[in-house]
Amino acid sequence: MILWRRIFNHSFSFNKRENIMRVDLLGIGSRGDVQPLAALAVHLQQKGHSVRLTAGDEFAGLANDAGIPFLALGLNMQAEIARHTNIYELAASLSPRILQSCDTNTDAIISTFLGVSSCRLAREHGIPFFYVVPIPGLLTSKFAYPLFPQFPLGGVYNRFTHRMAEGMTRRFFPDANCLFQEPRPTYLFCFSEKLLPRPADWGTFAHVTGFWYLDRPAGWQPPQTVVDFLHAGEAPVCIGFGSMPGTDADYTTNLVLEAVKRSGQRAILVAGWGGLQPTALSAEILWVENIPYDWLFPQVRCVVHHGGVGTTADALRAGVPSVIVPFGGDQAFWGRRIHQLGVGPQPIPFKQLNAGRLADSMRYTAQNEDMHNQAARMGEQIRAEDGLEKAVKIIKSTPRLKHGS
Repeated sequence: MILWRRIFNHSFSFNKRENIMRVDLLGIGSRGDVQPLAALAVHLQQKGHSVRLTAGDEFAGLANDAGIPFLALGLNMQAEIARHTNIYELAASLSPRILQSCDTNTDAIISTFLGVSSCRLAREHGIPFFYVVPIPGLLTSKFAYPLFPQFPLGGVYNRFTHRMAEGMTRRFFPDANCLFQEPRPTYLFCFSEKLLPRPADWGTFAHVTGFWYLDRPAGWQPPQTVVDFLHAGEAPVCIGFGSMPGTDADYTTNLVLEAVKRSGQRAILVAGWGGLQPTALSAEILWVENIPYDWLFPQVRCVVHHGGVGTTADALRAGVPSVIVPFGGDQAFWGRRIHQLGVGPQPIPFKQLNAGRLADSMRYTAQNEDMHNQAARMGEQIRAEDGLEKAVKIIKSTPRLKHGS
């Protein structure tokens, strides 16, 4: 840790040119948390800024492929997420490592929720802090907090749910209180207004930038088995449930295989942390450990996934419909939104999932030309946005604070 700190300080000490920033990015969480910050780090670096990404040890390869400096947190985040069922407990347990990893000789600290203990440190040293938020979890009358039921009870209920969420965060993770204190830190919502328009009652500190995409490494080549499978028949359905540890992999895999058989579709199964297993596959089904979605999704008929905002963003950019199976968290919120926009059927909660329902939903989506046309139109709109460039402009325009403000 000391060695890394010296390297970080040394590499930044020479760069005093106007408009060149030193940026510390804390991508603490699952791949869905890390990947957007890695994308931002790449974009900042391409603009001539000095960056460092801190994340779980298992993401060293991702940072290396992206060509960005990396500081390992000293633990495996997949294991930590599986071990802690309570996000506040997990965040509190990570705080000492987060504070130790931070460098106060920097021009900006950018963090996901699990790293927000760094917010207090940033404020103490007058460093601008940027809170990266993949979900619309900020007080509004427009909709309920994404982890709460979206009952049609109007603005009073919606604001109440946001107040409840804020109160729980303040009580169970006091290090996050800095997020709610004046002056508020800058919130960077890394989703598109095409997916969810910015509520008019948000403060000026809240910015919806558009999605942050990390494209596949330069020179990457697809496995020949995947290329051959895609060329061997009609466009398949892609099925993967992302970072969903703790599920019964055998049960989920068998259910998916039966659903694919009943639907009459060809399918590519992506393992991820969701644990789909390569068992009893047929000539119509291909299993892959992982594969860049920006390459695969434009070549599939639709995507069956858990509704995480990262996978949702990839499907939207590719212009293909999503069949969303929410496991928990904000996933039901995005599943509902995808259906409202006409680019996916009604979401099916995982607890209500069976082979028949999944088969029907896949078949309906694969054959629905109106849905495909709408997804294609949205894809064009999403691809025209530049969320990373907008985020960089916001970061560069934010002045340093007075110490202790």
